[in-house]
Amino acid sequence: MGLFRKKRTIDRAQFRRIVAESRRRGVYLPASRSKPIISSREYRIFKQAEKRKLNWYERLARFSQKLLKVNPGKRTEQELQKQIAFTGLMITPASVMSLFVLTIIGFVIIGAAVTMTFFISPAGSPMYGIGVIALGLGLSYYFYKYPANMVKKLRIQASSEVVLAILYMVVSMRISPNLERALRFAAANVSGALAWDMRKLIWDIEMRRYYSANDALTDYIAKWKPENEEFAEALRLIRDSETQVPEKGRKILDESLEVILDGTKTRMKHYAQELNLPVMIIHMMGIILPVMGTIMAPLVAVFMSSDIPPLLMVSGFVLSYDIILPLMIIWFINNTLNKRPVTFSQVDTSRHPDLPPKGSFWVGKGKSMPALPLAIIVLLVFLIPSGYFFVENPKMLSIGLKDAESCTFLSVPYGEACPAISLAMSIFLVLGVAASLSVYFILSTFQRLRIQNRVENIEGQFELALFQLGNRIAGGTPTEVAMEKAIGDMKDIEISNLFKIALRNIKTVGMTLDEALFNKKYGALIYYPSKLIKNIMYAVVDTSKKGVTYASEAMLRISRYLKNIRETQEYIREMLSETTSSMKFQAYFLTPLITGLIVSMADVMIQVLVKLGSYLDAISGGTGGTALPGLSISSLFADTGTVMTPSLFQLIVGIYVMEVIIILGMFITKISHGDNKTLQWNTVGKMLLIGMFIYFLVAMTSSTMFGSMIREALGNIMPS
Repeated sequence: MGLFRKKRTIDRAQFRRIVAESRRRGVYLPASRSKPIISSREYRIFKQAEKRKLNWYERLARFSQKLLKVNPGKRTEQELQKQIAFTGLMITPASVMSLFVLTIIGFVIIGAAVTMTFFISPAGSPMYGIGVIALGLGLSYYFYKYPANMVKKLRIQASSEVVLAILYMVVSMRISPNLERALRFAAANVSGALAWDMRKLIWDIEMRRYYSANDALTDYIAKWKPENEEFAEALRLIRDSETQVPEKGRKILDESLEVILDGTKTRMKHYAQELNLPVMIIHMMGIILPVMGTIMAPLVAVFMSSDIPPLLMVSGFVLSYDIILPLMIIWFINNTLNKRPVTFSQVDTSRHPDLPPKGSFWVGKGKSMPALPLAIIVLLVFLIPSGYFFVENPKMLSIGLKDAESCTFLSVPYGEACPAISLAMSIFLVLGVAASLSVYFILSTFQRLRIQNRVENIEGQFELALFQLGNRIAGGTPTEVAMEKAIGDMKDIEISNLFKIALRNIKTVGMTLDEALFNKKYGALIYYPSKLIKNIMYAVVDTSKKGVTYASEAMLRISRYLKNIRETQEYIREMLSETTSSMKFQAYFLTPLITGLIVSMADVMIQVLVKLGSYLDAISGGTGGTALPGLSISSLFADTGTVMTPSLFQLIVGIYVMEVIIILGMFITKISHGDNKTLQWNTVGKMLLIGMFIYFLVAMTSSTMFGSMIREALGNIMPS
């Protein structure tokens, strides 16, 4: 009778639940209820990562290919294809070549059009057209080299994780000599470009592009050998250790970590030695010579004011000192930093519970305050009086000294003190911008930097904690009892609280060691959000599942590895200390001192030479006894209506000083600590505050002191 029973059906709600449950498990049922489509979780993650927005270069390259498709040569196509595959750019070699050619054609047409204006209008010049074409050639070359530069950038970023990657692979291989497991463990625990690179390698193994992890690692070694030879050698040793007997395999694993650490030391040593010349070039060509060149600026302003249009002179100063020179320094510094071998990954504090919101700082328990309003208030404190002064006396911040000998402030007239007040108000404009930036940088980073330093300090103590705990467990003591005894051995260091919290969770809540450390609400690692500590404790817990002997051995080995890594870091910082100290001296003291003196000299020189020219012209009756009739002696000095005022000159130089201090602060931080944004902006804030304050003091003191002396001397020899 069962054969004639009515066929069982399911309602729509039940079918939706089945479909939802199937999708949650990774099984996708089409609407026809036919065969399910099964896709792995790894594949879905991989495809999700591919669904990203195109960047500006990808959009530009694709658009260029639609306008004009240019196919590169076979060899060029192969090189571009390798670069595109490495970077993951969603373009083709043809689109890169199309953008390159189209940029050249476009700028050549624009340059030719600009050149034609020379024949149509006398104001035109063929040099403008040549400049446009030269700009187009440089831009097209940048577009062509963009994939290659992207490859270099990604490899440099990936290099910051190579030491930790080798450490994680060695730890995994000591637990279980399996290459694929070691690759997975390292890929899961490193971050950045190297994590994506290693996960892609694992994906290639799963897709059967490689027969085994050994073959995949062989290609991976060949890929990294030109960029980081010690990393490739360490990977080779790890690969070879799998086929050795256990005792020899462990020795090879230890040797692989020594290879990566010694190679890192050697690379940084060579870089520190080669850094002397670039630092000297940056110091002399980028800072000292341009700063000393500003000494000639007052002379140019006085003696050539009648030959060079005033607006052209001012725009030339602004363009050269505030735009071109800083860009040249940034370009050279970036080239120097690109050669820096990145050594160790930065401390990740992004998940720290005590971290204030971005751009803010804590003012109380659970209350944060944004730093931007305070920075704006500081800016207004300086800007309002100086701005009001120059609104009352616009001639003080312009071209021409005819009417700049008298001024008023708050309706009070000032006589001989007018130049000093004008210069002080001009410096206040620059000082206000610098102080507001300093306040924002310092307030938004000082608490973050404190947390970062605390985490770094804890990571430095972690090796001792592991050693103590490993020694206790090595005697056959259970992990919980060994943890309690180890706390007494290291009660004076902060890392002991990690084990106290974990032990409390085990005793009072009844958690396992895994839960006591990694529980999302009560785990001990919530209060110690160090990625290094988390990953190593994960390895220790994973090892302890095989027995306390394996756990103790892993702890002792990892503590020794961490000690070697810390010693390498200290060695590198010691090597770079001389260079960074020299650059700090320039930023804090030397550059503000020299520019402050130059600004005061400019103030005095412009005033003295203009007055001297007027006096000589007056006593000579317009000819001054010169051999050429009608030649005025004052014309040899300046026309007071076309001379740049000292306040305007200071404003240009002050902006340049501020830019140089910011650039130096970024350079110093990146040399010694890598791409540590928190430390970088905190350092820049301190340098701006101190450096610009020194600049203000030197400029005002020297201008007031020497200016009054010289004006008094001129008053004695030039009676009114």
